[in-house]
Amino acid sequence: MSKALLPLARRSLARNAVRRSAVNAHGGRTLMTLPAFSLEGKTCVVTGAARGLEGGKASIEHITEHISSQPTTRDYKPELRAYACDVTSEQQVQDTWKAVVQDFGRVDVVVTAAGIVENFEAENYAYDRWKKMMDINLNGSFLFAKEAGRHWIEQSIKGNLILVSSMSASICVRPQKQAAYNASKGAVSLLGRSLATEWGPKGIRVNNLCPGYMKTDLIIDLLEKEGKHIEEGWVKDVPMGRLAHPSELQGTIVWMASDASSYLHGSDIVVDGGYCCW
Repeated sequence: MSKALLPLARRSLARNAVRRSAVNAHGGRTLMTLPAFSLEGKTCVVTGAARGLEGGKASIEHITEHISSQPTTRDYKPELRAYACDVTSEQQVQDTWKAVVQDFGRVDVVVTAAGIVENFEAENYAYDRWKKMMDINLNGSFLFAKEAGRHWIEQSIKGNLILVSSMSASICVRPQKQAAYNASKGAVSLLGRSLATEWGPKGIRVNNLCPGYMKTDLIIDLLEKEGKHIEEGWVKDVPMGRLAHPSELQGTIVWMASDASSYLHGSDIVVDGGYCCW
């Protein structure tokens, strides 16, 4: 049973509202952000936020420390909770969803980020591993999307679903062989576009975030198993000349989840340092 997913419900992922120009303690102006980019007052669920409940608590501590370290949000205390859940279990997904709604009253944004990656030649790939890949990457995304869609439709909420896909949904990266991963992410992207056609008329937005090479825990583990030379090969194919840090997705996610992207629907947003340009 996979324990790869841990949804993290958070009230107000981003608090920034427009602030008047003012002289701060250092003699400079306070940073200003357009209110359309704010997620203040929204409840957001992020799946795959950590590996297990303890990891979820660590994520909460990290987010809290980051917020308190920023001049404009140091006095803000976000409401964050971690939930352990197996994304491949429909019953656990349903129970977790009920718990989140009970705790927060409603859900406004869902980001499905739970996933795994493996590199194997197709002719040597065990079928049980193929099924696990599809179960976590595709079925896990669908199960949470299903609960979110039902909740939003029943409650007449104009929800926002962001499925974390990959640039591998549309291209085959090299040199690693990963037919199963590519197929699972291609399915996730088409799932997102399909849900966009179904739920758009109900005011529910659905989009796919397609990252390139990010130094996530999954990638770090993969590089440790297969060798650092893999990373060197990847970087040669990235016009920006480097892999990204996961934090570099923050701005894109906030934009996609906020009203600033109110007409963004059924789209694949690729954040890959230019890899797909070749």
